[in-house]
Amino acid sequence: MTNTTRTPDLAGARPYPPDGSLAGLPLMLTVDEAAGLLRISRTSAYKLAHEWRCTAGASGLPTVRLGSRIMVRRVDLAAIVGLSPTD
Repeated sequence: MTNTTRTPDLAGARPYPPDGSLAGLPLMLTVDEAAGLLRISRTSAYKLAHEWRCTAGASGLPTVRLGSRIMVRRVDLAAIVGLSPTD
């Protein structure tokens, strides 16, 4: 019997910076990249993004729609993890 447990595909996500700073990251990240940085699943990240849109920003993962893409701003990630926007 083989192990069918799926691990998240983090190939597209950048690893969490070792110094705890987000300064080296792009200004906008995909939801997949944000999920990797937050160490949550892709599905959870998209659910939180949907929650943010449905609650008019009261809760969830803040996102910005650029055309057909859903992006997460680096400053919003910094706020989620308690860093200043310049970190």
